[in-house]
Amino acid sequence: MNQSDAPMSSFLAELAGEATQKLEAKRNRQQDRQEMMRRVHDSLERTEKFFTLFCKHLNAIEPAVPRCYVLDSKSRFSDLKWKSGIISARKQSLADDALLDHAYFQVRLISPTPVEATRRWEKFDEFKKEVLAYGLKPKADLDDLWRVRRKHPVLKVELEPELLLWIRFEANYATGCIDVTANNLDGFGKLRASLPPESLHTSTFDGIGRFLMGRVNTLPEEFKLERNLSGVQISSGQ
Repeated sequence: MNQSDAPMSSFLAELAGEATQKLEAKRNRQQDRQEMMRRVHDSLERTEKFFTLFCKHLNAIEPAVPRCYVLDSKSRFSDLKWKSGIISARKQSLADDALLDHAYFQVRLISPTPVEATRRWEKFDEFKKEVLAYGLKPKADLDDLWRVRRKHPVLKVELEPELLLWIRFEANYATGCIDVTANNLDGFGKLRASLPPESLHTSTFDGIGRFLMGRVNTLPEEFKLERNLSGVQISSGQ
């Protein structure tokens, strides 16, 4: 009898079965992970496609956006108009089959006139942080105004009549989620959320689009973002 014809020991047979189960479990985990990553990628692809057409149409219409952004009790951006919406996306590599890394949407909202903000000088640092966090553009250099502060009883600044609203959709292939960050979406400041990729579908996008146009006052239930409380808070007064 050849050695190869000898019956396998029961112990080796047991090990062979365990190895087969282990390999099968590993293949299943790999397949599950690939499927999860594909869902995240497809979600970003849907996002890019929607906002590409949305920006095309809105850039042609340039609608009024009936939303008010309140900087303080006396300074607010209102009578806004849509201007220059864009969408961009990036893959993880240059390969044709590379997964998407993120999609980024932004739009400029234009007010008809500059907005004047007034602060006591002791609020200067806080105001400077607000301006940076909200992407606002003072017409005069703030540091220059600070250097001549003794000539003026309070800080008075004219802000350019525009603000930037943006939403970043970032793939999180480790968790299988879409990490969303938005700035100046429903008011000044950042919002964040980690959303399941299935939540970004046609009706969700339609709801986001209607909200961005000011046709509805609330975001879709599946696109509820939380305010980033660690960031700059809107001033309650001068």
